[in-house]
Amino acid sequence: MKTKLLALLCALTLLLGLVPTAAALEGETLRSADILSTLHVLENTDYRLDDTATRGEAAVLLVNLSGSKWAARSMQYPTPFQDVYAIRSEVAYGARQGWFSGITADAFCPDDPLSANAWCAFLLRMLGYSDAKGDFTVDEAPAFAQRIGLVSRGYSGTLTRGAVFESMREALTFSYKDED
Repeated sequence: MKTKLLALLCALTLLLGLVPTAAALEGETLRSADILSTLHVLENTDYRLDDTATRGEAAVLLVNLSGSKWAARSMQYPTPFQDVYAIRSEVAYGARQGWFSGITADAFCPDDPLSANAWCAFLLRMLGYSDAKGDFTVDEAPAFAQRIGLVSRGYSGTLTRGAVFESMREALTFSYKDED
């Protein structure tokens, strides 16, 4: 009996050692933000990692990640969304590329919290995947992104800025669809 109990305790100790600590996860998030800042994808170093990400922030971050920041800002693309002001260029550019969709036909809702479904769909579309062509569904976008290796962990619910930064860092090394 003592041997079985000792074996069980050893197994539990080993399993607990595999679970990342909160500090380790926070370190990965900060590392991701630092990498994105170094690459000028993030425009400032006030990362606010634990803050809830918004749809508007996601639009700006995705355009920056794609390397299209200056193209978006220099072009005057029309947008059907009546609720984007300061980020009109980025939202219009991303919508024109097919990356973004609004909550309704004329509302992007930039101040709304960013859902994992929306963010993963935005990322996948930027990388050439299409929900319109049946590659994934928006409801299953996080699971699809994890299954194809775009992200290493499952995302759900509302995302923090830190989670967005981590997924962006992972996207840096991911190929566009149908590319090596």
